[in-house]
Formats: sequence, C-alpha cells, structure tokens
Amino acid sequence: YDPDQPLEERRKVQQGFRDLLRNITEHSEEYLQGDSHGLHETILRANELSKQVRQTTEATIDSRLLVSTTDLSYRKTLRLTQGSLSQGIDVDDFISKCIAYMRNGGGVASEDSLELSSTQRQRRRTMHDGANDDDTGDVGDEGDMMNWAHLGRFACLPNIRRPALPGFLLGPLSVEKKARKAAKRSAPFRPNSLTETRPEILNVDDLAKKENDLTAICGKILQQLYRIQAETQQTVADLITDDMDDEENTRIMHQHGLRSTGGIDLMRFVVNPKSFGQTIENLFYVSFLIRDGRVEIAFDDHDLPSLAPVDREAEDTGAIRQATSKHQAIFSMDMETWQDIIDTLGLKEPMIEHRRELAVSGPGARGWY
Repeated sequence: YDPDQPLEERRKVQQGFRDLLRNITEHSEEYLQGDSHGLHETILRANELSKQVRQTTEATIDSRLLVSTTDLSYRKTLRLTQGSLSQGIDVDDFISKCIAYMRNGGGVASEDSLELSSTQRQRRRTMHDGANDDDTGDVGDEGDMMNWAHLGRFACLPNIRRPALPGFLLGPLSVEKKARKAAKRSAPFRPNSLTETRPEILNVDDLAKKENDLTAICGKILQQLYRIQAETQQTVADLITDDMDDEENTRIMHQHGLRSTGGIDLMRFVVNPKSFGQTIENLFYVSFLIRDGRVEIAFDDHDLPSLAPVDREAEDTGAIRQATSKHQAIFSMDMETWQDIIDTLGLKEPMIEHRRELAVSGPGARGWY
C-alpha cells in the first residue's frame, strides 16, 4: 500500500485492467475455442499489472478481472470435456478409453513395477516397439480389460476432490442407549385430609388499616427515625462537655450512631441483627423514603453515610421534589456482609422495631398472600 503513488502511474494501471476486461467481454467466444491462448495471455498480463497495484481502487478492478477470467475458464473447461453439444460426453468413447487404460496399465510410469501384471508389461513393451493397436490385442488374455481395481487406484483416487476424512467421522463410535425415565409417582388424593378455607370478606376500612401496607410501614420507619435522631442528639449533647477535644467528641458520637452531619448512621439504622431478611426489607423501605424526598442521605467527614428526615411544608413538597436531582446507588448485602456489620458495630438490638413474622400454613382464599 502506497498512498503517495503517482496519479499517472495509477491511471496507467487502471487503463491496463480495463483493456483486459474489455477484451474478455468482446472476444469471449474466441477465447472459448480449444486452440485459443487468450485466457492464458490475459492472466500473464494481469500478473504484471498487479505488481504495480498500491491502492484499493486498482485492487478492486483486478478482482473483477479475476472473477471474469475464472468464469470464462470454467466455461471453456466444460466445453472441452463435454463438447459444445448438449448431449454431453460420448459414452462409447469414454468406455473404450477406460478399457485401454486398464489393459495397458495406465498410471504406472515404470514397466518393471510390481503393480503391473505380466500381460500389461508385455503390451507396453509391444507398444514401445512400434506395434499397431490391433496387434496388442492379441497379447495375453482378456483378464486386464476389466481391472477396475487398477482404474480406481491410479485414475480415480488421485483425482478425488473431496477431502480425506477419517472413518470415525462417518458415524458415531458407539450408540448410547437412552436411559428409560422412571415414572414419578405422586401421593394419592385423599379428600378427608384437605384443609377447609372460607372466603374473606374485605372492606374498605380493613384495607386502609392494614399494618403491613407499604405506605404504613414507611410512615412508621420515618417516625422512628425522627424519634431516634432526637433521642440520640440529646444523649450525645448530655455526654459532651466543653473540656473535651474533637477526637473525644467524635468517639462519643460514633458510639451512639450519630454522625457529624446530625443524622443517624445508615448501617446502624437499617441493619436488624435478629433477621437478615428484615435488614433487606429495611433497605427497601428507606430507599422508598429517599425517593419520595422524606429522608435525605449525607456523608460525614469520614465519608460514612447518614440518614436524616427532611422537614418540608405540604404546599412546597411538589416544587421541591421537581427541583431535587436524583442519584441512584446499588447496595450489595449478603449474609457474610450482614454478619460483619453486626460484629463490627456491636449491634444487639435493631433501631427499626423488629416486625413479627407471620407463619403461613397454606394458601388462603386469595392465594399465598
């Protein structure tokens, strides 16, 4: 590739390729003749021009010329092998040539080769001595006339175009017997052991007072955050005196889960040391409160997250929510991490009240829920 190839040289190469393409198109019938050498000369000329190709434009023209030459060569080969007539190969001529090939031991160069029979050697010597074909027919018997093994070995096998494949690719080495699947038996149907359930009567008041409603649980957690923050701030204020340094003040605040932002430590607030499942639920509930703008999350001087409730007037809630930018974060919590947090912070009791887990014996009138 040479981007700085002279323009005059490129034009000369392109003109040469186009002349060859035009000659193939205009003289295609002439090139298909058996005694014509036009295709051979075209390929030689194209090879000389390809040595001067340095850019893709000329290479594209060269490829188009190669495709046209290949197609014309294929048509010429068909005409030479099958003839110009539609009848195809002369079967009688083909059979006579196969018989001559087998009788004279064609495909074997040396007359002393062990692959030749005695009659084949004698015929070949007679032919070399200048005898006529009619005389060679009298040499020996006619056993070599139908020597198909010789024809297949020396004429067919060297000209097979299919790739040589090992025998195991023709089929599986062994057939695996499919294992019979055993029928899975189910427990017998026993009407006497069924549990009777009655449909539940639902009222609007009952739905509004459900304690496990998402809105009700989030509201309870928000009220607990208000209360815990106020109590913790009051406790820390009572313990801190004027003669304490900043390091001692920070230690007391961390001991009670209060951060320098004034909020409650996030992990202390959401982690329930009694239940891993409720810890995950608390994270979801807190995320809903943050999404609704009821709780804010901030980072203290040590880049530790803290939670604090947001005091907003009812009439300004919509405007503030629209102006607040949203940021998303993904928490990853597993059993090992949950246990490490409990051991590191020394948690004994949860800040969010432990919710009583109801034992469900089976589906009710409305399903499993």
